[in-house]
Amino acid sequence: MAELCLPRAELRLGIDFSTDPVVTRALADPERPAVVLFPGPDARDVRVHPPDGPVTLVVLDGTWWQAAKLLKVNPALRALPRYRFSPDRPSRYRLRREPAAHCLATIEALAGVLGVLEDDPARCAALLAPFDAMVEQQLAFAARSEGTRHRRLPRSLRPSRVSALLRALADRLVIGYGEANAWPSRTPGAPPPEVIHWLALRPATGERFEAIVAPRTPLAPSFTHHTSLSRERALAGEPLGAFRSRWQAFLRPDDRLACWGFFAPELLAGAGITPPDRLDLRAATIQHLGDNPGALPSVVSRLGAQVDPPWAAGRAGTRIAQISAIARAIAGW
Repeated sequence: MAELCLPRAELRLGIDFSTDPVVTRALADPERPAVVLFPGPDARDVRVHPPDGPVTLVVLDGTWWQAAKLLKVNPALRALPRYRFSPDRPSRYRLRREPAAHCLATIEALAGVLGVLEDDPARCAALLAPFDAMVEQQLAFAARSEGTRHRRLPRSLRPSRVSALLRALADRLVIGYGEANAWPSRTPGAPPPEVIHWLALRPATGERFEAIVAPRTPLAPSFTHHTSLSRERALAGEPLGAFRSRWQAFLRPDDRLACWGFFAPELLAGAGITPPDRLDLRAATIQHLGDNPGALPSVVSRLGAQVDPPWAAGRAGTRIAQISAIARAIAGW
């Protein structure tokens, strides 16, 4: 849609763009420096901090997992200044449920960002006319179709693709959870968030991993309150390099990292610790249940999951025990 609507848009298909001449040329244009549209803890809100002057806007399209992998395997894209778009209304893509309220279809995010960059939201919103038409057409077809593809079965009779996925990944699944040193975003001169407490569990074997990483910036005033980890224990943590070496030694080449959201893994990636392929267990649980059940204790209660006693201290220990119980309940391990 963007390629058809925008005369100067260029569509490139693939995974590794390191040798793509079009991408290489676009990223090297000094008159229009490239920026990438992708959310994350280090992404600037384009409404609040728009780039200065003309830019080349790189937009990653695909599922959330696919788009994250594009960043992972393309260092040139990962090195670009990153921007995010905070919508003022929910997604109009009613063909599926987005993983969170702020998530949009790619074309919706693109239209919003271009409206900010061009200072003409109404004109750029015209990008959504074919998008809206597509959504309405597919909804109308589903409403009049008598095929089983569009017939909703009772929840109790619907097979869970998430359950099947977790069972298929059983031998290479690693469940991870991390707590960060994160200052309030509005604090003047606030340092970027960083992972301090990182836990991982391999359900198939029971192997566990724990690291308390020494902070590289001053601890936030609320650090102890949010993490239930003492300042003394955090300050006595291991260096980042030692943690990186131990973590990489724990991982196997084909591991899939399952986390409750991707905040902590993205912080690790920002610190140069490339995570393995990831699975957002929170989004998967929402898909499995058919709605958003809320906080972890509510999910545990709804699934009737049996939570083991925490094997690590702090809030991280409690939460990884809950997340592991949720994964077991869904997979039927």
